[in-house]
Amino acid sequence: MKAIIMAGGEGSRLRPLTCNLPKPMVSVMNKPVMEHTINLLKKYGITDIGVTLMYHPQHIKDYFGNGKNLGVNITYFLENTPLGTAGGVKNAQSFLDESFIVISGDSVTNLNIAEAISFHKEKNSIATLVLTKVDVPLDYGVVLTNADGSITGFVEKPSWGEIFSDIVNTGTYILEPEIFNYIEPHKNTDFSHDVFPSLLFASEKLYGYVSTDFWCDIGDIRSYVKSQCDILEKKLKIDFDGVQVKEDVWVGSGTAIDSTAEINGPCIIGSNCKIGSGTLIDNFTIIGNNTIIEDDVSVVRSIIWDNCYIEYGSELRGAILCNRVSLKHYVSLFENSVIGEGCKINERVIVKPNIKVWPEKIIDQFAIIDRNMIWGTKHTNKIFGENGISGIINVDISPEFATRLGAAYGSQFKLGSRVVVSSTNSNSARMFKHAFISGILSVGVEVYNMSSLLTPIARAAIGFLAVEGGIHIKTDIENDNMVRVDFMDARGAAISRFNERKIENSFFKEDFKRCSADQIRRLNNITDFSIYYMRSIYSKVDISLIKSKKMRICVYSQSEFVLSIIISMLNDLGCITNSFLYNKNYELESIHQNIQSTSSDFAAIIDKNGENLILVDKSGNVIKDDLFQAFVALIIFRTTKGSTFFAPITGSEVIDRLALKYSCKVKRTKNSSYAIMDEILNNSVSKEPKQLILSFDAIAGLIYITEYICSSNTALTELLSEIPDFYMTKKSIHCPWELKGTIMKTIINEQNLKKIELLDGIKLYSNQGWVFLLPDADKPIFKIISEGNSSLEAEALCNKYFSLLERIIENN
Repeated sequence: MKAIIMAGGEGSRLRPLTCNLPKPMVSVMNKPVMEHTINLLKKYGITDIGVTLMYHPQHIKDYFGNGKNLGVNITYFLENTPLGTAGGVKNAQSFLDESFIVISGDSVTNLNIAEAISFHKEKNSIATLVLTKVDVPLDYGVVLTNADGSITGFVEKPSWGEIFSDIVNTGTYILEPEIFNYIEPHKNTDFSHDVFPSLLFASEKLYGYVSTDFWCDIGDIRSYVKSQCDILEKKLKIDFDGVQVKEDVWVGSGTAIDSTAEINGPCIIGSNCKIGSGTLIDNFTIIGNNTIIEDDVSVVRSIIWDNCYIEYGSELRGAILCNRVSLKHYVSLFENSVIGEGCKINERVIVKPNIKVWPEKIIDQFAIIDRNMIWGTKHTNKIFGENGISGIINVDISPEFATRLGAAYGSQFKLGSRVVVSSTNSNSARMFKHAFISGILSVGVEVYNMSSLLTPIARAAIGFLAVEGGIHIKTDIENDNMVRVDFMDARGAAISRFNERKIENSFFKEDFKRCSADQIRRLNNITDFSIYYMRSIYSKVDISLIKSKKMRICVYSQSEFVLSIIISMLNDLGCITNSFLYNKNYELESIHQNIQSTSSDFAAIIDKNGENLILVDKSGNVIKDDLFQAFVALIIFRTTKGSTFFAPITGSEVIDRLALKYSCKVKRTKNSSYAIMDEILNNSVSKEPKQLILSFDAIAGLIYITEYICSSNTALTELLSEIPDFYMTKKSIHCPWELKGTIMKTIINEQNLKKIELLDGIKLYSNQGWVFLLPDADKPIFKIISEGNSSLEAEALCNKYFSLLERIIENN
């Protein structure tokens, strides 16, 4: 016997699950529902299978192919226009030359097909309908039968007054080829409405086989969820991929579950997943393949499809996530909420019960979603944040994304230009580096592929090789699952916002300057540039002076690679070092104890990308952030007479006081890395100005600071004591994107102060100090930074403007 699977359904009641998928491809227990149907047919020896297609047919063809992977032979029949259930089967008439079974591709059942066929043959019927009993038949076609099973009538989706039976049509039929005499070709024809009533009228043999086996039509979200709960409750036996690790818990291959995670059955977790520490996966949860769930997440009675990413602290209660959904931290999804494919839900969003979000939506931070999101833009037109581009690996930034972005970046250069592309030594950063390189080469730009570099070394490589620009890929300091991309100009500085916009426009328009095969430039692999970088630093310091002092330094970093470089350099310079590898946080008390126990002069903490330097002196004082900025300014003022220090508008005014003391100057810049770098480089005769190195290169900066301490013959604690005390407070407040401009205008109009600066954001001055207000470029928040004559005054200023912003937001 042959079979025909009806797989042309659009599944409109299942949206947004079916916005991008045909209904038979909807996931049930981590497999398309149609795969369960094929396995059922195969179980009863039916391997010649026809499939009728209409809605998104390629999805089905691509997944199932010719059926050999499942041990069957599949032939496809495409409907160019809707032909109905019977019309679609008529379209496959040439294939159906013997008794055949018609079965839906979007229902779940363990029907005993052999018994149904036996009943059909026994009755010598032209058509046998497989029927089942349901409690509430309002949404089904009721079938009226005699005691012998012969059908006497049909009532399609009856009202309560028309429910003359609780026996309904399952959409599964066993038919003889003679049925085609009752179906007109190329005409939209339905079995229940047209063909079966015609058979009754013609007094043909038409019977109903009442099955007591499990059957569930996944016609809407409610029945979709119920069908999988029924399977987990063992009402229907389905073989699961993976192994049973505890009672009623199945886990696929390659999945890693933290020992502190709590997994309660019945539930299924797919292959190649990662479940973080402290996470709860509770009963009646199904998790697809390649899904990452971070720490302290709670998932209860939820269905998660493939390739999803759920960040720490989020909670799901009876929710459904389609493929490639990204939930940022502390997102809450409640009962019967459905998130469509490719959506990105930003931090602390709340999706209320029964809400549906259509595919490819981006929901801003802190939003409360209390209505369905159907319309709206699919993409944002912005990919750059405050500092380059960042995103979750294989979620926000995929290899395809990287290739397109590489082509967009390369399109900004002339044919034959040269750029550096580098990455840290992490596997993920390297993978994306190669994807970027492919895109850049495709537009005729020559690439220097640098292996295992840190950000400052990549900047140095751009200048050394005299190329037109560069890209450096690294993992985030706090989150190993996040990748960051720095774009640099010919000077090694961050690119301007103007150039960022040009790359964004090219990326979204896909306006790439594709070149011909003979114009593709070479890929130059450079493996040892770190040696040149180290030699360059040696050439700029007094090696004999440093060696004579025999400084003792404790060095900390998250990266063994960083430690290997800096320890080698310090040892070459005659310093005595103790290195320490730490995870994400350092303990000040432990560092202070190590300084004392090793009789070290100070400790240095370098991030894993080699950009940020923190110092700790013998007294346990921590020099970082604003204090480190002031410390760098002090070194510049003491070593270069009449120098100008470039400080962001948010920098402490203690820098101005130090400049006055040493007859130097301070020039304020916008509050961004690009603005500071640009001012330093534009106002310096040196290609490597000392402020640039001290501020943005932690390795070279540490060497220069060590040399300065040696040359000044002054301990770090003494240098630090020269910087006057200052008091700063920083806060942020949530603000809807659309109110940012209104707030800026309102604040400017309301101020009657003597002094106000609008260089970047709003900086307001008073007798107590100053306060700086800036709308964040990446998040729906306003930043508030204040400096006062005392810690109390700084706090009071910050709170005052926090309240002001709060009032403006509430009134709008």
